[in-house]
Amino acid sequence: MTSESINLVFNVSSIGFVLATACYLFLFLLLLTDKAANRTKSLLITFAAVQVLWAAFYLLVNTQPFINIDSIVAESIRHMSVLLLLLSCLSNNNKLWRPLLSQTTVKLLVPGLLAWIIINAVFPLSSNVTFSVNLLLCIGQLALLEALYRQAGQYVWQFKPLVLGFGVLILYDFILLAEAALFSRIDPQLWAARGYIAALSLPLLVLAIRRIRAWAINVYVSRDIVVNSTIVLLAGIYLSVLALAGFSIKLFDLSWSGLLQAVFIAAGFMLLALIALSGKVRRKFKVYIEKNFYANKFDYRTKWLSLTQYLKSLKLQQDIDYSAYLTAWLNATGYQRGALIRTFSPEQLQPLAWVNRLAVTQDELNLLQHYCQSFVKTGWITDLSDPDDAFVQFKGPTRKMDGHLIIPIYDEQQLWGLCMLNTPNAERLTLNWELRDYLTIITEQIGSYLLLTQASKALSENAQFAAFNRMSAFVLHDLKNVKAQLDLLLSNSKKHIDNPEFIRDSFDTLAAMQHRLSNMLSQLTDKRHDNSRSSRFSVADELAQVIQQKCAIRAPVPSLHVIRNCELSLDRERFSSVMYHLIDNAQFATAPSGEVSITVDIIDSCTPKLVCINIMDNGCGMSEQFIQQRLFKPFDTTKGNSGMGIGAYDALQFAQQHKGQLLVQSTEGQGSCFTLKLPLATA
Repeated sequence: MTSESINLVFNVSSIGFVLATACYLFLFLLLLTDKAANRTKSLLITFAAVQVLWAAFYLLVNTQPFINIDSIVAESIRHMSVLLLLLSCLSNNNKLWRPLLSQTTVKLLVPGLLAWIIINAVFPLSSNVTFSVNLLLCIGQLALLEALYRQAGQYVWQFKPLVLGFGVLILYDFILLAEAALFSRIDPQLWAARGYIAALSLPLLVLAIRRIRAWAINVYVSRDIVVNSTIVLLAGIYLSVLALAGFSIKLFDLSWSGLLQAVFIAAGFMLLALIALSGKVRRKFKVYIEKNFYANKFDYRTKWLSLTQYLKSLKLQQDIDYSAYLTAWLNATGYQRGALIRTFSPEQLQPLAWVNRLAVTQDELNLLQHYCQSFVKTGWITDLSDPDDAFVQFKGPTRKMDGHLIIPIYDEQQLWGLCMLNTPNAERLTLNWELRDYLTIITEQIGSYLLLTQASKALSENAQFAAFNRMSAFVLHDLKNVKAQLDLLLSNSKKHIDNPEFIRDSFDTLAAMQHRLSNMLSQLTDKRHDNSRSSRFSVADELAQVIQQKCAIRAPVPSLHVIRNCELSLDRERFSSVMYHLIDNAQFATAPSGEVSITVDIIDSCTPKLVCINIMDNGCGMSEQFIQQRLFKPFDTTKGNSGMGIGAYDALQFAQQHKGQLLVQSTEGQGSCFTLKLPLATA
């Protein structure tokens, strides 16, 4: 290489040492701002100061590295700062100096390096010896770094940037010194990159300081300062790359005309200006810095737990308290006042709740109507303090709104409403990417609870209407049965009007109908479940009465077979009604010449014992598909206008309510068998 090329190499290396000096001076000042007081912080400050002095020394002093006594002193002090810092990281105690200074390695290290400096000052040694000793110190540092990585264990994620940062520094020195020991000289090109390597390792060291919690060092730098400083650093690296490219072309004597040189420099600076002045690039870079190098503004675990507990305290069955849901937004953001507005359409808005503020004015509603018509965007939160926002420019400075943030609430991509939040200017949050994501998440959570409450209320109202309709159906069903008895009574009165027994039976029938109507009115006026109507009765006697009074008017007349009789303790009228419906269905499905039989028996093998009532007929029967899909479906009947379709459904509900069973066996064209099993009455 020519002397001109060597001077060019050292000029390039000077730029690297300038960057290294600036970077580690920044780290030194940054560590001074932290209030933590421990041994590791002191050694980090010492290391940063040594790096500043080391880089400034090679920047200002033109000397042969690792050979002259001044360079040996600078390199020895640098080795000592790195070794002491790594030994401190390996020590368990992070605050006291005595455990570190009492280590044998430290006792030998400090005097050994001092002796090394004195020996080189008094008896200058050959360059090979100097290179070899520095190479051994690099190997020792690598060994300590490897031990630190192995001991990190579960905290390896925290120490990984530290290991990588120091690893780059030490490995590069190792390569530089190994090559120097082999050829008895320092390679100028390798030396020129040493300052750049030191500067590039700084971000890893800063990241390690932020991650390693055991050091208790909480450095803070303004986001804008970090963004601007990093852009300047990248610009410097970019210019250095341009310089190195030009140097390489000149070094290897490539064709390099004045025209090409001018075009190359102009294109390089044009690209740099385009990137540095691009607002979009700066915004994306700032978001990247904030996401990856800064702690979150909120403790999301605590916020989410608090919000979830608050929403759980709101009862879905109660009337919707819109102010409670608005309070959830205020608590989650720390804002003081707000309003919740329902948007039925862009032109129809209704204020639902407001907290710690006056009611929403008509002027605010007019502005919000324009907002819903032209400015609302899915997932976009509007900052009313942002002068660049389109809606803020539309409303102008004269039309006031008591709000800072407007949060749209959506129900399946349809705008449901708006939440408007405000607080004093000193307490307002900056609407950056983090706050937008946070507000989007809590809005999804609160909005889902709000919509769930709304749906629950609608479902409750529908359930009440359904219960009323079901009760009306049962009333109509019973009225139909009462009417059938009246029709039978009137038709028979023409034949037996002079028969005293008929007259006596007629009055008994009228009394039974009057009792049934009274029960129906009682159920309609008293919605509570009444257990007082339960009574103890004989199953066989009740079935005989049902057959005689209600079922004997239709052929085939059922026959009753009592194998073993028993007593039940439940609602007697309900039991009679259920049995009548089942027997009437069997008669309806059987031809007049057919047969319907009822048997009563007791099942002893169960606990408690069960009464088993079988209602068998040899009628038309039912298919398996009909039994599964239609038999117990309410309001589905095969009797046309003469039936309500709730007899079998009511019988199944009755059996299940009393912990019994209703079983069905049927074959088309052969008949059916309904089996009702109910627990016997206890003594």
